Amino acid sequence: MGFCVDFIEVLLCFFLFLQTGTSVYSEGQMPNFDVPILNVTAVSGTTAVLPCTITGITDDNKVAWVDPRKKLLTVAEKRIITDLRISVERPFTKDWNLHIRSVRLNDSGEYLCQINTMPVKSMKILLTIHEPPSIIEHSGDQTVREGETVALWCKVVGEPYPAVTWYRHYIHEQKSAKSAIGEEGEALRIHNISRYCEDIYECMANNDIEPGASQRMKVNVQFPPEIQLYSNRMGQSKGKETILDCRITANPHGYIVWKRKGKEITNSHKYGITVYEDDRYTKTLSLRIARLNDDDFGKYKCYAENKYGTDTEEMMLYEHVERRITTTPKTTTDGSLIETYSWKPAVYYDPDSRYSPTRSWDDPKYSGNAGASRAGSEKTCRQSHHMSVVTLGFVTHLIICILQR
Repeated sequence: MGFCVDFIEVLLCFFLFLQTGTSVYSEGQMPNFDVPILNVTAVSGTTAVLPCTITGITDDNKVAWVDPRKKLLTVAEKRIITDLRISVERPFTKDWNLHIRSVRLNDSGEYLCQINTMPVKSMKILLTIHEPPSIIEHSGDQTVREGETVALWCKVVGEPYPAVTWYRHYIHEQKSAKSAIGEEGEALRIHNISRYCEDIYECMANNDIEPGASQRMKVNVQFPPEIQLYSNRMGQSKGKETILDCRITANPHGYIVWKRKGKEITNSHKYGITVYEDDRYTKTLSLRIARLNDDDFGKYKCYAENKYGTDTEEMMLYEHVERRITTTPKTTTDGSLIETYSWKPAVYYDPDSRYSPTRSWDDPKYSGNAGASRAGSEKTCRQSHHMSVVTLGFVTHLIICILQR
């Protein structure tokens, strides 16, 4: 029987297949399948081998393969269809194995190996195709405002159907790490997201067929500016230099500036503006003021703005005057000269009348490392003042004792 190439020839081949081999067989001479019914599993892209071993076959018998859609594939060793992936391989005389190269998912199903006896004998073989997972669509990187809900998703395919696990990569940590989050599924939702949730997220699909599939997505969380001052008040002496620092936390960073009397301060011989990157969200806007004079004391405003909002904070720069020691000579009845010491606290020039220089020296409003570029802590200032009083008191007592002698 020749090779069949079109539909009419296929029908003819099938008719000849059914009509051939009508001989009368004695018992034990009937062709039989020599392998048990079994199932075959193959991975997509590989070659699937469907075995069919027959004993007792004669020259009058023909063997045919039929696919799950009842389509005739081969008769004897000839391929009936045009699919070049299909062939019949016979490593031994009894073998009529069907080979399907580069199998696809739609090749799955029940195949029949048939012998044209009367009636026709058939053996069923179930072919199952396993396919490694793949991600065909995903949500991609997300940029959201703080407080919103983020939806990340991955659409996966594979056979058997893959399980999807979500991971978070802590890219801002010193050591690279990741951890599983949420539950299995194609979608991950993060409700009321905060800036601390900004990271790389990854969906991983797995069905025990290698290779697995994964997709990373970056979540960027944005929020309005937040300003923090190290101190709301700064004291410095006239003629010296001082530095005012303002920390701005925002994402993204936009317009940041120091203002004086409603006007933006820019770099000049008087002012120096420097921006320092503290971390991924925070910058320090540093204002250096050279050679302080009377016009430099007063309020300074730090202002920040981005597309989500604005923030502002004020700092009071006041004049700090060094403490002075005055002595008053006094003569005793015996002619001895005794000097007494009186203490005059530092005088603060403050344009804001709410803070009067006549207030107590221990008033917390005057705490700070006055005279330095940046304010110190209240504790440091109080310890320093206490040590000065004790030391000078001891010196005074020593002078009086020497004079009395």
